[in-house]
Amino acid sequence: MIIGIQFPPVTTRSVDIQSAVYVLLVLVIMPLAAVRSKAVVTGRGGHAPPEKWSVLLRALIVQSLLFVVSYIVARSHGMAIWSWTGLHFENLTVGAGALVLLLAAGSLSWHLRTPEERRALWMRHLLPVTSGQWGLWLLLSIAAGIAEETAYRGVLVVILSSVTASFVVAAVLSAFAFAIVHYPQGAKSMGWVFAIGLVMQAVVAATGTLYVAMGVHALYDVTAAFRALAWMKTEEAESSFGVHP
Repeated sequence: MIIGIQFPPVTTRSVDIQSAVYVLLVLVIMPLAAVRSKAVVTGRGGHAPPEKWSVLLRALIVQSLLFVVSYIVARSHGMAIWSWTGLHFENLTVGAGALVLLLAAGSLSWHLRTPEERRALWMRHLLPVTSGQWGLWLLLSIAAGIAEETAYRGVLVVILSSVTASFVVAAVLSAFAFAIVHYPQGAKSMGWVFAIGLVMQAVVAATGTLYVAMGVHALYDVTAAFRALAWMKTEEAESSFGVHP
């Protein structure tokens, strides 16, 4: 028996080799790859950093593969994670409220950092500049919304619920895994990402579908670039006039 109110619906089942490999991929291999990607993107180890479009394209490919693998695991195990409850008022309200909460949290995260921490943010290496890069950023935001919600709020939660017999524990562990895979963004950002994972799981539980969370996730990622660039320009302008926050 699985303890706790849940969506997606889960049942106690044995964990087979495919599920174990999936957990290994999401909990171990992807975080290790994220650690390595930070060194590659920032040009550490004496290597020149790759072109920004190349980094964004690689990230898009990774998200696409994550979705494909998650989809295969979900379908082969009969996981009921594709429920569609519609875009009625309640779902739209939950989605809008979650988006506002995430945007406020993102703003707070930025303003609680020191100027030195802001200048060292890994995200600076990814922010789009050209129209082509913006196109990739848009595609990446949509892909991340679909793939990461499917993986971390859907498939992984179902598998971990089977292991722990608790939906709540599974949701927390999944949010933790979601935070670890964002390791390149730094310790503070990982804390925020963990909180975001819990918020998104709450959205999924409240709406009874992954699709609202996917939309909120994608919209947040799209706006993240605009907001970060605006904040950086403001900070640079203040610094040039000798104004310090």
